[in-house]
Amino acid sequence: MVAPLAPHGHGPSVSEAHHWTERADSVAGVETALARAWAAAAAGPPAEEADGSVVLRTRTRVLTLVVVAQRPETAERALTAVARLAARHPSRAIVVGFGDPDGPAAIDARASVRCHLAPGAAREACVEHVLLRLGGEATRHPAAVAAPLLVHDLPVLAWWTDDPPIGSRPFGELAEMADRLLVDSGLFRDDGRERLVALAGEAAGGRAISDIGWMRLDPWRELIAGCFDRPGAAGFLPGARRLRIVVGRPGSVVRLPKAALLAGWLASRLGWRIERPLAPRRGGERLVAAFRREGGRVELEIEARDPGGGPTLRTPGSLLGVELELGRGREHLAVTVTRAGDDLALAATRGGVPVVRAAGRLERFMDAIYLARSLEAVGRDVPFEEALPVAAALAGG
Repeated sequence: MVAPLAPHGHGPSVSEAHHWTERADSVAGVETALARAWAAAAAGPPAEEADGSVVLRTRTRVLTLVVVAQRPETAERALTAVARLAARHPSRAIVVGFGDPDGPAAIDARASVRCHLAPGAAREACVEHVLLRLGGEATRHPAAVAAPLLVHDLPVLAWWTDDPPIGSRPFGELAEMADRLLVDSGLFRDDGRERLVALAGEAAGGRAISDIGWMRLDPWRELIAGCFDRPGAAGFLPGARRLRIVVGRPGSVVRLPKAALLAGWLASRLGWRIERPLAPRRGGERLVAAFRREGGRVELEIEARDPGGGPTLRTPGSLLGVELELGRGREHLAVTVTRAGDDLALAATRGGVPVVRAAGRLERFMDAIYLARSLEAVGRDVPFEEALPVAAALAGG
């Protein structure tokens, strides 16, 4: 198993010793540009260790990564993430950026060979980066532009950054080309309902999907699940009564995917069925729904709150707190998870008496962390695939 990145995204120290870049103005010209870059790499000065010894320079590819980045700043951010993982996940990375969709059809390509030397390595690993900037009609068919550049017989991970147009023809063409899709439900537009429902449709059609928004929920899910590993706590699960999730609302939109996915995870794990999907209350700042469980009902409330002086949120809809109320006979168990900055604290009380305390921490956001997890994923993420359709149905899909 590949070792995880160090805490808060600081990976192993890998320096880019050399790089060579060539330009092209067509997809057909990219391979020629790469050949020129490889020839320059072969003729270039060799890499040296600190003791002066020369190391080998080798081409390494284990997959093809296709990134669609509609904004220039996102394309640069994606290239940074790819560069951080070059030593661990060498690939041909194709980053597709968009220019003026209404302008003339155009392709501006920058093909690079980048060589990285990790401390103590016996060789300098070299990878290929291709940055394509599309204009005009080409912006409507990014997959068709990237397809001729895929490396035969290597798996393909497709990452559509920002707000992906799930259900559209360009997205569908990209999905057909890839072995796995990477998206971030935390960035879905508006309240996220439309994209969440469409993503569930992709998963139902057999797509292997990794979702950064879902991965960001890991510390929350681990704390909640760990609470019920304690003696006596699991016996309260059949008597769940109320689930309340508080999300950040720094703007005018209540973004639902993360809260819906957390609720979907609990429902799918505990066998709850949706009785009533989410509907707004109090002017849209609070949404309520209900699940049916064996022997009773679970009320769900999602409350949107301005974080004020609280944690700095990466996106609207990030979780601020979770409350779960459960009963067993005349006994009552209350579980709360609260957030302060990137720190999480769980407290459980039984009949008002504290019985469990635990702490967790959110990973500092870095694209490379979640890209690495997607590259290392094997098979399907069953908990996610079971939580997603529940989340979509909650949202009204």
